[in-house]
Amino acid sequence: MAVGIERRAVSASVEYRASPTTTFGGGAGAGLGGTITPGAERYKILPGWMVTGTYSRRLVDGTGKKPFVLFGLAFGASGAGTREEVRGAATPATAGLYAIDIRGAITAGKTFWNTLSPYLSARLFGGPVFWRYHDKVVVGGDTHHYQLALGMAASLPRGFDLFVDVSPLGERAIALGGGKSF
Repeated sequence: MAVGIERRAVSASVEYRASPTTTFGGGAGAGLGGTITPGAERYKILPGWMVTGTYSRRLVDGTGKKPFVLFGLAFGASGAGTREEVRGAATPATAGLYAIDIRGAITAGKTFWNTLSPYLSARLFGGPVFWRYHDKVVVGGDTHHYQLALGMAASLPRGFDLFVDVSPLGERAIALGGGKSF
């Protein structure tokens, strides 16, 4: 059965630069809710939690005419309750929704004027989703196990940076963020 899931989340992360080419990171955040639609039914995804861990390595530094090339691995897990949307009925029971995700990525781009870095990224991922649906635990996964993205990072004064990442193919997503280097 095909199930549509739409969720929104906010998160914060930190990275540690272990060397000029290698970083490790971690993060935590909150799911803000969403919807899950198995067939004609509709369930509300309640606010929940999420955690992440990351590793990245710069394979090519991008000096001269060469692009920069990055390899990355990420792990994520999230959980939330779900509740069927039934009009005029008593509040239905809450059922758990949990997801685990492991992904790898290759990203290539070029930095201009030491400030703007447009990039392309190809990502492969997988992991199970567990949901209690009609009193049974259902195990599912993504219909697409890939994501093709394009993005832009901007380095600003005083160690601040901003980014936008748009994934129109495969798993669709838009990510916006900012950071501060210390």
